Amino acid sequence: MAQPLENESLGYNSPDGQMFGASSTKKIAFYGSTPVTRPVTASTLDVSSATSVSVSVAGVALPSWGFASQVEIQNLVVGVSTIQMTLKQLGLMA
Repeated sequence: MAQPLENESLGYNSPDGQMFGASSTKKIAFYGSTPVTRPVTASTLDVSSATSVSVSVAGVALPSWGFASQVEIQNLVVGVSTIQMTLKQLGLMA
């Protein structure tokens, strides 16, 4: 007789793969967190490719951090924060 496994498989080796949450209204969670529906983002934030432009104030060169504008830096911060919040809601990040 085969030894019992310590874990269970959610699939049955379908060639089409597995699906979690068949629609955006189905709730899922990981690691014992509270199940939530699919997180929604308000918009897609654009960040262009990095540049090497620097700004000079009173003869002192200030780096632009490789972004075309401060708005792009803010978009990046909001985007990363949104990803972090979503991972926390799903229980994939503490």
